Amino acid sequence: MNQFLEQIDYVIELIEQANWTDYLIFILAYVILVLGLLGSLKKNQRQVWYNCVWLFVCPPLGIYLVKHNRRIKKKKKQELIRYSLTGWAIVLSAIFIYLGWMPHPNYQEVETYQDSHLVKRPNDLNLEVHFIDIGQGDATLIVYDDFHLLIDGGNNGSEAKLLNYLKKVGVDDIEILVATHPDSDHIGGLAEVMAEYRVHLIIDSGESHSSQTYKAYFEAVKQQQEQGAIYLEDADMIFELSDQITFEVIETGDDNGDRNNNSVLTKLSYQDIDFLFTGDMESKTEEKILYRDLEAEILKAGHHGSQTSSSIDFLQEVQPEVVVISAGLNNSYGHPHRALLERVNRYTDEVYVTYEKGNIVVTTDGLTYQVDFK
Repeated sequence: MNQFLEQIDYVIELIEQANWTDYLIFILAYVILVLGLLGSLKKNQRQVWYNCVWLFVCPPLGIYLVKHNRRIKKKKKQELIRYSLTGWAIVLSAIFIYLGWMPHPNYQEVETYQDSHLVKRPNDLNLEVHFIDIGQGDATLIVYDDFHLLIDGGNNGSEAKLLNYLKKVGVDDIEILVATHPDSDHIGGLAEVMAEYRVHLIIDSGESHSSQTYKAYFEAVKQQQEQGAIYLEDADMIFELSDQITFEVIETGDDNGDRNNNSVLTKLSYQDIDFLFTGDMESKTEEKILYRDLEAEILKAGHHGSQTSSSIDFLQEVQPEVVVISAGLNNSYGHPHRALLERVNRYTDEVYVTYEKGNIVVTTDGLTYQVDFK
């Protein structure tokens, strides 16, 4: 029974994903079939067109009306019914083939993670999200009361800058550390962070790398485990920072083809205000998760503002009011790309790049938010 209900939910999700062009295609298919059917009738038989239309609107009723219409010859009745059933078979086959091409939601129960180190903090405090100006890399710090959550740790060579920033903010330990994927511009400073701070929970994509940077990172993970840290690979789970704040890890699958597309995707929600953090996720994976609840006021653009991330379909689901891009000045990749900026500007003019604004800090009480540059 549960599987049946899940399939019903799946169909509903697909219907919700369809846009007006999808519906138009199926409507046109109906019209063509109806016109073809009417065109097959002789002029004097078109007086019974309403019976024939019912063959497409409601086949059982249409068949009944046609069979009991004395103006239509028996041979013609069989031809009309056969035409109707064939048309319906074609349309339904087209629908099922089309739905088969659409991304299939991976339904699974979302676990609310509980741990003695991750006790809920008081309600109604300000929450801060720091997008750290770390150069050509990523590092985001979330601060709520004495709860500290770090997503990524910048590139090789940025370790001192990251540690100085954490000390300036007043970080004493790190409750949750997320390494979105094993590229050096995201985990470059994490070994040093773990050498300096106690970490209670570590989450990464589960992918390894042959680089020395990754080896240093994973060695630091093992040392933290020896001190009691919990190490998890990404899966659907929710952490409650307070009764009003959740941090959700959204599973995107482990078969997306490369490290970028296997990035850990996370969402931070404080009452009416949501943040979405995408690592280096690109449009290939974005398409697979469009059925998820992605709407967020503040979007951390994927892959440093690369043109391969933050597709139109993805932005349509997120509907961002503020977009933050972490990129280094005069970087060799050309981040952020013009095509990406043009797409984002369709939704908001509030686009901030770290090499232009420095450290970008968003403060929220759960109802409103404020963006500052430090």
